[in-house]
Amino acid sequence: MNIILIGPHYPYRGGISDTNQELSKCLVRKGHKVELINFKLLYPKVLFPGKTQYEKNIKSDESLKLLSSINPLSWLSTINYIRKQKPDLIITTYWTGFLSPCYFTLNSILSSKIKKIGIIHNSVSHEKKIFEKIFLKIYLYSLDKFFTLSRNVFKEIKNTFKVDGLNLFHPLPLKFGDKVSRNEALKKLNLDSNKKYILFFGLIRDYKGVDMLIKAMPALIKKNPTLNLLIVGENYVSIDKYLNLINDLNLSNHIILINKFIQTEMVKYWFSIPEYVILPYKSASQSGIIPLATHFDLPVICSNINGLKESVNDGVTGFLFNRNEKNIFEKIHYGLNFDRSILIKNITNKKSKLRWDNFVEKLLNNI
Repeated sequence: MNIILIGPHYPYRGGISDTNQELSKCLVRKGHKVELINFKLLYPKVLFPGKTQYEKNIKSDESLKLLSSINPLSWLSTINYIRKQKPDLIITTYWTGFLSPCYFTLNSILSSKIKKIGIIHNSVSHEKKIFEKIFLKIYLYSLDKFFTLSRNVFKEIKNTFKVDGLNLFHPLPLKFGDKVSRNEALKKLNLDSNKKYILFFGLIRDYKGVDMLIKAMPALIKKNPTLNLLIVGENYVSIDKYLNLINDLNLSNHIILINKFIQTEMVKYWFSIPEYVILPYKSASQSGIIPLATHFDLPVICSNINGLKESVNDGVTGFLFNRNEKNIFEKIHYGLNFDRSILIKNITNKKSKLRWDNFVEKLLNNI
């Protein structure tokens, strides 16, 4: 099949770009011809909250940087290019209404003989910007079928719109390599081997509830004196409130804050050290962190909310907590004293079902 995959690709960083790279590689492995159409401009600098949109030192499949999210002329030139390629299938990846006009224009103008599907990561953004449902509707009605990576996003769409879709699953990432020994990781990151660690990993944003995790730490330390919390990720909101909270609770000796985006080659070290990955989110559409933890055979303790709870089997592959300081403390403390080998065995048994080959097979069999 001749397939065109449209969305961010390297050098853009982050989960959407990672997913597109792994999807394209799997499609090629299965014998399909895949062309990658990338953005030459994704977010104007004024709209991007982080330090940079780009990842360094990555070798990747070549993509064509044709699209500007804000320039309709680039949309039309991209349409002309796609027509010349005569694709059988166009896949667009969606996570923000900001891209809806671009994607709608491409899908609507290109021939109806070309199958058009969308992989939807978020139905609306976590900040719930105005008009997003309208933009989502516009995008959905330009597709032949949509696919989601979590039941939560699928239900959000099906409860609102009468469109054809299917929920799949979030495949396990491959690009970060394999787990290393704990001693090797501790040495690489210059961390104390006499400490126990729990990890929050990813962009720091208000909806992720890092403040509540910090507030649970004094009680956890009282019961587990060698415990340290690793907060690893770039902030997309002011970091001051978290620093102030750490200082006010006298936690500077028990919380290590690495306030930067972690490059691909370093991720495996952070995921080879902790007892658990902690996700204290207030809300979620889905999580790329849970599949990442699963890839490294690492149990998760997370909020019992839609978008997360369907990926964690409570007491089997991890633990769920209700979002209050007392229950966060109770579940993390319980987990620290639980036989993790039981959870790790269950996680290992689950991994084969979450491979990219299975995802692509289900995707193409249902278009």
